[in-house]
Amino acid sequence: MTREQSIKIKVLMLQAGISAAEIGRRLGTTRQAVTGVINGQWKSPRVRKAISETLGVPHTDLWNNHDRAL
Repeated sequence: MTREQSIKIKVLMLQAGISAAEIGRRLGTTRQAVTGVINGQWKSPRVRKAISETLGVPHTDLWNNHDRAL
């Protein structure tokens, strides 16, 4: 994941009024797990899917195909 991808996700989250903590609560995981995926530290298909679905953005718009973990 590139820095630009991470920033794009964060901007989309701000625009949608959704926090990493909220996505974490919906998944039954932590804010840290969500931010770890957003920042490219971890590759969790479940968290990536939740982020893209919550934002209403196709998975491929948030993560490069070579970085895809689904």
